[in-house]
Amino acid sequence: MSSFEKKRRTILHYGTDRVVLLLRTRDLNEMGYHVLNASDGFEAIKLAAHEQVDAVVLDLDRNHAEVALVATEIKRCRPQLPTILLADETTPPDRAHHLADALVPRRDNVKMLVTALENVLTGGVGTSSKTLPE
Repeated sequence: MSSFEKKRRTILHYGTDRVVLLLRTRDLNEMGYHVLNASDGFEAIKLAAHEQVDAVVLDLDRNHAEVALVATEIKRCRPQLPTILLADETTPPDRAHHLADALVPRRDNVKMLVTALENVLTGGVGTSSKTLPE
């Protein structure tokens, strides 16, 4: 995907850790994406429902239950909207896969996230990003 095509892509980024959210947003902006941040679940659902969003990145950080509810509601409202779940190694993949189109390790690796974004945005579901390290 060219840099020009990426600039036209709007990513909704939801997470409760404000510092991580801002750092990841900076990285995605540098990679050419436009990022809308949501730091609470209601805001994330509202943005997904009412804004022109091309993909959603959900950070499964501290509040697993809230992120799961947000992911479920976004999929209910916009089932075709590609969703990536950032999770740590302790997240059971079976539980996470029904919430998202791709699963990416949460550790700070923007290249893996961008690869997953490119996969879901071009219609391919994140094959290599679908699994977490064991």
